[in-house]
Amino acid sequence: MKKKLQGAGISVPPGNRGELSGSGVVADFEWDGLSNLTITITEKPFIVSCDTVARKIKSFVKECHGS
Repeated sequence: MKKKLQGAGISVPPGNRGELSGSGVVADFEWDGLSNLTITITEKPFIVSCDTVARKIKSFVKECHGS
C-alpha cells in the first residue's frame, strides 16, 4: 500500500505510524501491523469536503484489498 501511495505522489514515512501528505491533504496514520489501519485527516483544502476525502481513502484501501 505504501508503494502505491508513493506512486500517487503521497509522502509516506517508514514504519507503522506517521503523517501522510499529498494533494493538499494531511493525515495521521497508525497500523497495527496486522489488519487495523486508522487514518485521521488533520488538514484538507477548504473547498474539499471531509466526506470526499474519506470516500477517496476508503476507495483506495479497497483497491488494495482492504475493507
